[in-house]
Amino acid sequence: MRICIDARNIRQSPSGLCRYAMHIVCGMARIDKENEYLILRDKRFRKKIVDNPNFRDIYDPLKDTGSVQNALFGAFVVNPLKVDVFHSLNQVVPFGLKAKKIITTVHDLMWLEAPNLSLDSKLKAFGANLLAKTSFAYSYRRADYVISISKATDSIFKKHYPELGHKSHIISHHDVFFQDPKTTERFELDELNNELPEKYIISLGNTKPYKNVDNAIRAFAKICDKHPNLGMVIAGRIDRREALSKLAESLNVLDKVYFLKRQVSENDLKLLIKKAIFMAFLSFYEGYGIPILEAISLGCPVLGSTVDIVVETSGGAAAYVDPHNIDEIAKMMEKIITEPDFREQLKQSGFDYLERIKAYDSLAMTHGLYVG
Repeated sequence: MRICIDARNIRQSPSGLCRYAMHIVCGMARIDKENEYLILRDKRFRKKIVDNPNFRDIYDPLKDTGSVQNALFGAFVVNPLKVDVFHSLNQVVPFGLKAKKIITTVHDLMWLEAPNLSLDSKLKAFGANLLAKTSFAYSYRRADYVISISKATDSIFKKHYPELGHKSHIISHHDVFFQDPKTTERFELDELNNELPEKYIISLGNTKPYKNVDNAIRAFAKICDKHPNLGMVIAGRIDRREALSKLAESLNVLDKVYFLKRQVSENDLKLLIKKAIFMAFLSFYEGYGIPILEAISLGCPVLGSTVDIVVETSGGAAAYVDPHNIDEIAKMMEKIITEPDFREQLKQSGFDYLERIKAYDSLAMTHGLYVG
């Protein structure tokens, strides 16, 4: 059987989609030595992922899976490969694609429900919504199976496409996180050893509006005078650094907010999380939230929003606040900082939750769709 996995989200910059794609590709290399795998890759990132003889990289000249170019012309790349199974890891199935079995993974439906939370421009958000309505509807109807990465995402999918609900299979990201908590004692990147605040809250991920980093900074500004050695570290893809810097400056905390200057190694990313007092994950909307489990696995308490998917991802092992209520966020920040017993309770609850889900095997479930 010839299986094609669209893994163009594997890039140098860390992201949830990148981590998921790495998890699927590396995982299939471990469990399947028989079927032939063609891994669709972004031509800009040519580092080989696995060395198995039954795996081959196909470098695609098109943009990533969510692009208009891929939707319109992706079939011209895939169809000549004559694949039995095609798995899009980012929900868009190219028009006219031919395969005996098509699988697509739905990470979230923000482009349908709240495109303004991902883009500051109303015009661009409107265009993205129109594109999503067309490409998503085609992709889900064309697919034989639709993987929803959470119960919340599955529920939203069935709300928009009730006639396609039978195609949905919930395969969560429960095991797509840092499985190995070991780190070095010092950062590999010297500037992190020299420039980080003595104590800090960490925010990890992109900084688009739905991540609600703005309100995290506003709440931090309310409490930082009580804690002169406390800072806030913004790590990950800093899409809106200029806007966030202006916000921090207006609140007189710019000198206490540290924006990561560059991409860091996995060791340094883990160490950043491990050394933090807690992680602020206050999203208005999510498909899953892999950083939550990364923090929990490293013993870093999580301050999460009350949206369904954040609660689902964290399994009740976080402190929860209304993401719109800045005073409530600030109050909970203060509680986590000043009450070591509460921090320890959150830490232990996280470890207990990981113990409950440790047998979860998303790879076996996904592979079952490939070969079943």
